[in-house]
Amino acid sequence: MENPVLRQILLGCYDDGSPLRHLRNQRGILEMIISRLIAAWTSHIDLKTRGFLHLGRRRDAPVRCIPGRVPRRIVFPPMWQNSNSTFHVNMMPFVMGDVTTLPEPCKRYADMIEACLACDSSDEYGKVGYLTIHEGMVEAGTSQRRGGLHIEAGGGGGVAERTEDFYWGMGSFQQNLIYGGIYMASTEAKSCAVYDVVIDDSANVVGALGDIEHLRFVLAKHGIRPSVIRANELIWMTDRTPHESLPLETTTFRQYFRLVTSGVSHWYADHSTPNPLGTQPTAKIVQGSKFQEEVDAAKAPRKDLSS
Repeated sequence: MENPVLRQILLGCYDDGSPLRHLRNQRGILEMIISRLIAAWTSHIDLKTRGFLHLGRRRDAPVRCIPGRVPRRIVFPPMWQNSNSTFHVNMMPFVMGDVTTLPEPCKRYADMIEACLACDSSDEYGKVGYLTIHEGMVEAGTSQRRGGLHIEAGGGGGVAERTEDFYWGMGSFQQNLIYGGIYMASTEAKSCAVYDVVIDDSANVVGALGDIEHLRFVLAKHGIRPSVIRANELIWMTDRTPHESLPLETTTFRQYFRLVTSGVSHWYADHSTPNPLGTQPTAKIVQGSKFQEEVDAAKAPRKDLSS
């Protein structure tokens, strides 16, 4: 069984040390429990609210940016110092619209940041946003970013537990207007998948760090399929949108860009890149590992910003 939660329930039925052992051979009761559990999960999936959008402008659009079904192609900047070496900053705070608050290696992405802000109606200019850039080789069969289905508004595990007031960009789409949220793009096709739904009341349904792998089969059961993002396509999503990084088919150099707008509640100091120019996060600064383990394999290097 692929569903991690249902698998644990079934394994517990055959574990003599688990209280679930009392459900062994109680097929009717077990089926009722699983049915109600699936119904509870389903109630958290909002099928009516847009979770992600292509950002391309329709030919007949009367304004400069009406999101919809048209892909928005963007041009990635050259690698830093024209090198294929790894460059990585994660959730670095900066003032949106003020290029002087970007360290020199990050100024290459100023045009992409501006393209995001031009689509946003929540007046993000002058507010603190959070920039992620990840450039590096990715081995075939692995993903550059976090794999497994998850949302960003999931809180932490270990030191920082899940909370009702955890948000990571927020985001909404109302009357053809985008407010806040997350913008992202990469140079590789088929490296990211996004679902056009949102997860409601996420604190009561997600696992640690926003994990919703247990909802994958519920989405499939309702015929909800992910959109696989094209290369060099800029998209928008909310912080409650199911998404995942996909393993690449071949070894390649990938550039990844993400702008998280100002609605961020927590900033994990151990996993984020401070701005050497002094811009501070407006979010609550959380010290210590957000993982249950003390090691973060994707921790952003900071030495690159001083070069």
